[in-house]
Amino acid sequence: MDDRYGGERTVSDLGASLVLWFDGSVRYGPDNAAPQRAAIGYVIEEAKPLVEGSQELSTFVSNTHVELRALLAGVQAVAELREHRRVSGVHVCGDAEAVIDTVDPARETTVDDGISRQRTERIHEMLAPVPQTTYRCVSRHRNERAHELAT
Repeated sequence: MDDRYGGERTVSDLGASLVLWFDGSVRYGPDNAAPQRAAIGYVIEEAKPLVEGSQELSTFVSNTHVELRALLAGVQAVAELREHRRVSGVHVCGDAEAVIDTVDPARETTVDDGISRQRTERIHEMLAPVPQTTYRCVSRHRNERAHELAT
């Protein structure tokens, strides 16, 4: 079965292959300089959406940190799903290339700040039990539902 991710998803003896879409959004004030609010959104799909989540954030540092929080929230939701179903793969898709570069172990990226490093380590720990995890940067158009949830 083809999907928006651009690949083929199958259910094997190992379990379902999931797609995790994530996005973070920071809104700025009228001067377009001072950030006013931020929120995150994520969607987990198999053949159809299984879980959607969004949350307004009371504190945030940067766009990258907000995106990492969105991914972490999505990964936590995947971990909760894994308590009830077998999962053979998670295909992580987001429109923040810096975040995808940071979390994808196949890419050689150095994480300089402690918050991003801690979140990245936590994401890797929570996805470690999944036999296959892939990371892909996609256009905002393809990440539309997660973006809607974040805004």
